[in-house]
Amino acid sequence: MATLVLIPGLLSDSSVWRPLAEAAKARMRIHDADVTRDASIPAMATRILAEAEGDLIAVGHSMGGRVAMEMARQAPQRIRGLVLANTGYQPRRDGEEARRQAMIDLGNRDMEALADQWLPPMLDPGRTKDTELLGPLKAMVLRAGPAVHARQIRALLDRPNAGAYMAGLHCPILLVAARQDGWSPIAQHSEIAEAAPDAELVVVENAGHFAPVERPDDVVAAVCDWLDRRFGGPMLEQPPIPDTPLFDRAGSIRGYRLNKMAMALGKPANREAFRANEEAYLDSFGLTAEEKAAVMRRDWHEMVRLGGNLFFILKIAAVDPTPITAIGAAQAGMSHDDFVYERLGKKRNG
Repeated sequence: MATLVLIPGLLSDSSVWRPLAEAAKARMRIHDADVTRDASIPAMATRILAEAEGDLIAVGHSMGGRVAMEMARQAPQRIRGLVLANTGYQPRRDGEEARRQAMIDLGNRDMEALADQWLPPMLDPGRTKDTELLGPLKAMVLRAGPAVHARQIRALLDRPNAGAYMAGLHCPILLVAARQDGWSPIAQHSEIAEAAPDAELVVVENAGHFAPVERPDDVVAAVCDWLDRRFGGPMLEQPPIPDTPLFDRAGSIRGYRLNKMAMALGKPANREAFRANEEAYLDSFGLTAEEKAAVMRRDWHEMVRLGGNLFFILKIAAVDPTPITAIGAAQAGMSHDDFVYERLGKKRNG
């Protein structure tokens, strides 16, 4: 079984890929890569290859995409696939060093000022004042600090020219671009797709350079669909666990309509449509009578049996509030009272 290696970008950490890690951890091993300690892209790639064992599927965001490509260059026999999100492949551009040095200087003076200047242009222009989005991203930048920032910027300035070896990357590649990403535009990803022997491109709408954070549901769905299609055989197989449904390739195919419906509830308009006429909303996604019945009676155990991924179907509980303990009780086949008593240690009344 391959390990899914999740590689963050500049001033980023594992939180960028956390939704994907949660969605994929039932099907394969997860390794959160650290790109804060090395001063070059090749050194970052070498370290990750040393720290993660066996066959790998490397998933990189922004600078992390460049690291993933370098891993495939260094160890083509181990890299089974690449996911490259909001990234690039070209070497340093003219005039880039002065601009990057100005950002290093700003970070050395005031990381908070750097975050306030750097983050908004990285996002969908419609969300630059979205405090729920910006708050965690700013905290992530501040956690990195000026020393990591300077080290990573210098690594980017000396980055390899991935275009020189792109045609030699024969593993499957998924490119994830975003419609509003002005830093790593769609055209740049299209160039990679044209140069690589086995690549496909998906475009995420209403997202900028931080697409995995701005639109996590869309990015997770695209990556998981690609994993199922390209690596749905022995690589992702898991040994059976008694009385535990696994979200494997068969489950993914079986639950496609159900999961797509639930994933769409991430959009406010769809949540309103769900509240207004639940049955019509379910029909619009082509759910079977069996799937519709399970959703409408909030039968969580049955939804999972039908191929529902809890990461997706729990979005129903956000629209129609359901205590998480009630969902846990349903999954365990217990009454809610027994569940909170036996599993959570809560005292019974009296």
